[in-house]
Amino acid sequence: MIQAKAPGKLYIAGEYAVTEPGYKSVLIAVDRFVTATIEDTDTECGSIHSKALHKDQVSFVRKEDKIVISDIDHAKQLKYITQAIEVFEQYVNSKNITLRHFNITIDSDLDDASGQKYGLGSSAAVLVSVLKALNEFYHMQLSNLYIYKLAVIANMKLQSLSSCGDIAVSVYTGWLVYSTFDHEWVKEQIITSTVDEVLIKNWPGLHIEPLQAPEHMKVLIGWTGSPASSHHLVSEVKRLKSDPNIFGHFLKSSQLNVEKLIQAFKTNHIEGVLDSIRKNREVIQYLDAFATVDIETPDLKKLCAIGEKYDGASKTSGAGGGDCGITIVKNDLNRENIYNEWSKNNIKPLRFSIYHGQ
Repeated sequence: MIQAKAPGKLYIAGEYAVTEPGYKSVLIAVDRFVTATIEDTDTECGSIHSKALHKDQVSFVRKEDKIVISDIDHAKQLKYITQAIEVFEQYVNSKNITLRHFNITIDSDLDDASGQKYGLGSSAAVLVSVLKALNEFYHMQLSNLYIYKLAVIANMKLQSLSSCGDIAVSVYTGWLVYSTFDHEWVKEQIITSTVDEVLIKNWPGLHIEPLQAPEHMKVLIGWTGSPASSHHLVSEVKRLKSDPNIFGHFLKSSQLNVEKLIQAFKTNHIEGVLDSIRKNREVIQYLDAFATVDIETPDLKKLCAIGEKYDGASKTSGAGGGDCGITIVKNDLNRENIYNEWSKNNIKPLRFSIYHGQ
């Protein structure tokens, strides 16, 4: 039996700009996971069991290069699992390795006890955990970059709006600088080339770089209890691209401040980190002023105000519109003060740590 886990993520800076190739963001992996467990079976078909979706075990068979599951009603809910298997096995076939029957189980602690999502990138973690488990199962010893690219290919077959930063940090873990690739180029490669060929090529615009955080710096995470629709919010920002003055100014400002943040990390300059986080919040607020939906909701404004009250640097995390906000502090001195005041204002402290891999 093989187990592989993939962590959830949070954006620290560069949200929305990261949807454009070449524009940098900073993310963290958190110590909450999707876990894939895989084992051999002697039967003529395999099975998939998603505990995360509270679904019963379903069997699957292979028809050409597709995974066909026995319960049609569950097919949509299990699409990230089946798509990851399909893409991985296309790569396995290219290496003339015999496919094997297996049972795979998916479990998750990325949501709260009631099943509400924290906004930690569960779809990305599902893809990555399944691919990591299959990598071990087939003894492929693929690099992190290949696992990332396989997950992206699977993701792009299912949706097109994601920057795939959540996939990158789920693979590489820790603190990460990320800028996305040329999506149209990769889409074309997926259509015209084999999976093996797509993995080998350099992807234009892609940048993945681990970061080391300044000493004693802490990231505090608060959850508003209101799930956000990233798809809807990203679509709204896409609408703003029709005005190149607004969106162009936003992109330039975001890149400038994210570059300053990265430099502050590399020089162990915590005051520079705090300043850049506050500036990045202002950049998001600039975009928010032109949007028809709230990026920084009233609850997120409250979360940020409390963090700033206790000398932290605060902002929304990810698409905003709900979900999580963050406060970065220089040390632990005010952590409990912030947590206590968040709790009094119906903001749930998520006492997660940054996950730096196994």
